[in-house]
Amino acid sequence: MKKHATLIGLILLSIISYQVQASQNKSGYQENNLYYQTNYFTTSDGVKLRYLSSGEGPTIIFQPGFMMPAEVFTPQLNLLSKSFRIIVLDPRGQGLSEDSPNDNYVARRARDIYELIEFENIDQCILGGWSLGVADVLSYLENFGASNLSGVILIDGPISTEGEFIDQSWKNLLHNLQVNRKQMEENFFNSLFNNVHDTILLNTIRERLRNTPTNSSFVALGSHIMKPNDWSGVLESMNIPVLATIAAWTFQLDKYNELDCDIVIEKFNDHTLFIVEAERFNKLVMELYEKSLTYD
Repeated sequence: MKKHATLIGLILLSIISYQVQASQNKSGYQENNLYYQTNYFTTSDGVKLRYLSSGEGPTIIFQPGFMMPAEVFTPQLNLLSKSFRIIVLDPRGQGLSEDSPNDNYVARRARDIYELIEFENIDQCILGGWSLGVADVLSYLENFGASNLSGVILIDGPISTEGEFIDQSWKNLLHNLQVNRKQMEENFFNSLFNNVHDTILLNTIRERLRNTPTNSSFVALGSHIMKPNDWSGVLESMNIPVLATIAAWTFQLDKYNELDCDIVIEKFNDHTLFIVEAERFNKLVMELYEKSLTYD
């Protein structure tokens, strides 16, 4: 219990990784060949962003979490792409996208998703975000609505960034990011991927993480401290199905349960649940898509 509390204090958001379970000592994802394509587009403010895509069919877009590259969704790029077109964005300042430290706030990141959808001429898609990426997805809904979305996936992230606990945890994280980046990075990586055993995937993520600019990462998280938000009402105003998969963010479970919308809530044991339990997660995504077909 003490270890779990320490992790929450250190990495709350994209950095809370796991509630260590003896039964979850193997990753549900195994080393696969990589079949995705690398693409780029330029945003309206002139930032060149990279994104990965694979497969054909209905489109699902995923937004990675804090400091994470698009490759983190490799199990979806490889496996869900058998039935869908999977697109994963490298958010600005992350992965191989260009940096934009002054403009790396949540509403701008939401606009980047919107402009990616426009660039790809996507009429309808399911939009998912992981950890800090959940806030990006909810900001997208707040600013652009859901007219071109058929479903939303919230992967272990906050529907509210308000509250003293979150505020202090994030301030501690930002402090560690600035004063001891190397140690913070090592703790971050180890806690996130404790139960992931794909060496190729881990090496790629570690390399991308090391190249993520500190200032840009500071703005991405710090903007939430400066302007906390609660997106509960935004979700309730959307007439689309929602899938919420929760592990480290179970302390917001009451807020999820109080939502007055068509939401399926599933508990997992690991923050990187879409890797560690890829088969179960992917099945839930397919069920969400099937449900979306019943909506007008």
